[in-house]
Amino acid sequence: MLQLSKSLRMRTLASLEDSYELCRQITAEYSKTFYMGTQLMPFAKRRAIWAIYVWCRRTDEWVDGPLASSTTAETLDHWEKHLESIFAGDPIDDEDVALVDTLSQFPLDIQPFRDMIAGQRMDLYRSRYETFEELKLYCYRVAG
Repeated sequence: MLQLSKSLRMRTLASLEDSYELCRQITAEYSKTFYMGTQLMPFAKRRAIWAIYVWCRRTDEWVDGPLASSTTAETLDHWEKHLESIFAGDPIDDEDVALVDTLSQFPLDIQPFRDMIAGQRMDLYRSRYETFEELKLYCYRVAG
């Protein structure tokens, strides 16, 4: 994949407002009840939740979306590097712009995001779990 310098990417990405609007639209389209719940939140938190929701949705799409059959461990390795760029303040695409801003306003630990990717990795190799503890771990990672 072609790597662009941070300054070049920043000039070609969506504006902050456009990025949040994109996240709002995606949240409203794919999770109507979740979106309605965010309407009760203060404006800054509402937008932050949209940005986080969109990242989670995009992560889930790797194993549950149209490209799921071609998703590999390497695909998820690249997605984890993408996550690290976001947490470093270096957005790669339009949706990332809002999440980078969210992280500047509401500092979050990267680990729950990594855990979700780990849950997607579990989907690559298993569909049934032997013990309740394995199932509980899976549920935390993908639905926690």
